[in-house]
Amino acid sequence: MRWFVLQLGIILIGIPQDFCIDENETSEEKMIYSSSVMSMVKLLEMEEYLKVNLDLYVQEMQSKLELIKLYQDSLKRETLTTLEEKEEYMSNPLNAFPLLRRLNQDWPKWLRYMKLAISSKKIKEIEVQLKSAPSDDDLKIALKGMTRIEKFYNQHAEDLTKGYLLGKKLNSHLTAPDCVALGNYYYNQTQFSGSTHWYRMALRLHTNPKGMIYEKVLGLKRKRIYKKYAKALLMESADKSKLTSTEKSEWNRLAKEVTRDDNYENVKKVIDEYLTGDEKIFQEVAAKLKRKPSKLQRGCRGEWPPKSSPELICRYNRDTSAFLKLAPLKLEILSVQPVILLYHDVLYENEFKSMRDAAIFNASMIDGWTYYDFDQKGNPKWQDRVVKTIGFQGTTAPFTLSINRRLGYMSGLEMRENMMLYLTNYGLGGNFRKHFDYVELAKRPPNFFADSGGDHIATAVLYASDVPLGGTTVFSKLKLAVQPKKGNALVWFNLNHDGKPDPLTEHSVCPVVLGSRWTISKWFHERQQVFKKPCLA
Repeated sequence: MRWFVLQLGIILIGIPQDFCIDENETSEEKMIYSSSVMSMVKLLEMEEYLKVNLDLYVQEMQSKLELIKLYQDSLKRETLTTLEEKEEYMSNPLNAFPLLRRLNQDWPKWLRYMKLAISSKKIKEIEVQLKSAPSDDDLKIALKGMTRIEKFYNQHAEDLTKGYLLGKKLNSHLTAPDCVALGNYYYNQTQFSGSTHWYRMALRLHTNPKGMIYEKVLGLKRKRIYKKYAKALLMESADKSKLTSTEKSEWNRLAKEVTRDDNYENVKKVIDEYLTGDEKIFQEVAAKLKRKPSKLQRGCRGEWPPKSSPELICRYNRDTSAFLKLAPLKLEILSVQPVILLYHDVLYENEFKSMRDAAIFNASMIDGWTYYDFDQKGNPKWQDRVVKTIGFQGTTAPFTLSINRRLGYMSGLEMRENMMLYLTNYGLGGNFRKHFDYVELAKRPPNFFADSGGDHIATAVLYASDVPLGGTTVFSKLKLAVQPKKGNALVWFNLNHDGKPDPLTEHSVCPVVLGSRWTISKWFHERQQVFKKPCLA
């Protein structure tokens, strides 16, 4: 930039007359320096000017190179070679979210910054790579996943920036741009109390030397964060005061007025003084204003007491199949009404890996499931993609045949004509809201039983991976929470003995915090069980 300014200065102030070319001078009349030593002396002066420009250009490029190296150092991570290592790295949201955000927001800016420093061929290669970078919609889903983790598990912004998740210290952290992105997400959702602590952490982290990267390359100036933080604080105060819509509009106008450029120094002074407070004090104040956790949130946080009853036992199941008399399965009864069973060590590693590998290389893999609620008219209200899944017909591959056979042993139900299995992998903060696996009676279409094979009499979920934090299956009405454990299978019956839906089977999946949650799911159809469960007919 200085080099460019100097160039303009030379033009505007004026270059020595000897270097100027008369507009009327033709190419034949151009000065010949080599004909005289004294004329050639003037060439020394000319090159001195060019050397000054070159020196400034070198300084400018050196400054750019230093910033690029600083950014390069910030991206260093351990070498990840195997699929398992890469999956483990990306199963940490404090790794996954910053990476996704950088590819969406930062790398395009770095590309513009580096255009003068690298060849056009390399620029083209980077541009091609960035065409596959996460989209804005993808970033919004990731932001929602991060805020879901924060809210469900009562996490603090300071802890997350330092690499703490549910009290566990990880070798990862968040940066000032990450905090600004989270603050902006809350602010745009008019959740101002959620945005203030992220803007505050952004200001604490926006320091040199990385602050130079944020300012010069990413365009993230401290001044902008100060203004955002001031507006968020004012709007948060308006929310707490329970103002009318008219009063809120006036308050919003006031917030814009306060953050005008001519008020910036005063705003900065007030906020700097505000930031001298201990972060723990801010957390204590915020805690007093938070709502009480919901029943679901308490279940996800592990706050429910363990269930105890003479009926809830662990034993070997030898009863639901003749084969089990030879090879019984380890069974834990979690609930009698409705029947909820947990089988231990019933899924083999080679079965899961065969399914996973087939899914990875299968071009028909579904991009993502969508969960939904119904409005008052019964129309679905679509929410967002939370997982990726693929269905296996289960009629040919050895691993699907063996899993289906074992599920028949566990449930005592008929498997023929319904061999479908679903392999599912959860994303950043992925969860499922409260729902039933049956179709409510009022929403069943005509000829429901004949056309669809009936309702889902039972559900089986096989846990194909351990999930260190989060990802619990929760039955809120029963205050029952089941933590995923690799190799286990959760089986429950959605219908009573008379075939009516059991509302106690309402269940959810808590947001995944740390780990890659893989499951294999199965729904058992009602119509197939007419000989196994004649009371349903």
